[in-house]
Amino acid sequence: MSTTIDPIVDVHSAGGETAATSSRPRWPIFGVVAGTAAFVASMVGMPGDGLTEEEYGSGIDVLDHLTRGGFRSGFLIGLVSIGALLLAASGWKRWAERRAPDDIAARTIGSALSATAAVNIIGYSLMGSMALYMPGGVDEGWLSRESQFVNFTYLDFGVLFGWWATVLAAGCVAWLSFRPDRLLPRWYGVVSVLLMFPPIALAIGMSLPGMPGFTMPIWLTIVSLGMLFGRAARS
Repeated sequence: MSTTIDPIVDVHSAGGETAATSSRPRWPIFGVVAGTAAFVASMVGMPGDGLTEEEYGSGIDVLDHLTRGGFRSGFLIGLVSIGALLLAASGWKRWAERRAPDDIAARTIGSALSATAAVNIIGYSLMGSMALYMPGGVDEGWLSRESQFVNFTYLDFGVLFGWWATVLAAGCVAWLSFRPDRLLPRWYGVVSVLLMFPPIALAIGMSLPGMPGFTMPIWLTIVSLGMLFGRAARS
């Protein structure tokens, strides 16, 4: 009497691999956090908020009209954005390695987001510096008013122009969405073009450098939600 022994199937390697490839990725959550936190940080930490045109243009005396609370909040929220943005960048890099390892556009997305985070570290840290040396800060009086005014002037666009690198990331996403072998859904490209257009148009028409800091966090949030709930991020 012969007995046929069925081969042992490795459930973890077979079914597990299928589950892993079809499961919803978690790394896009960091993109949502990064975009949302960056937008909030720019709203609460921008130095011109609440100032009249006369106060804003009063030179060094503008410091008399500022309070440290917004700078401190913007600094702390900005740090959250930077950390989340770097993690989101790593997620995009891993996605590119799995889906399109030889594609320049796919590999640029993560690098561009990392560049935005690197530049934004400077802006958010200067927000922290303002909160540190302004009246009520731990080191009040240690930094001259002239030096504080330099920091204030930088912060006019300091946490906004780093997002130009993300404009490049959006352009790469648009390219991957519109080309024949679409690696990303077509609507990603539509959103990318719509939110890239205002910064580029205003840069060409007015030399305005800060618009990406308002539109690109929104872009990052929307696209990250698409990657979180859609199929494009599943390898």
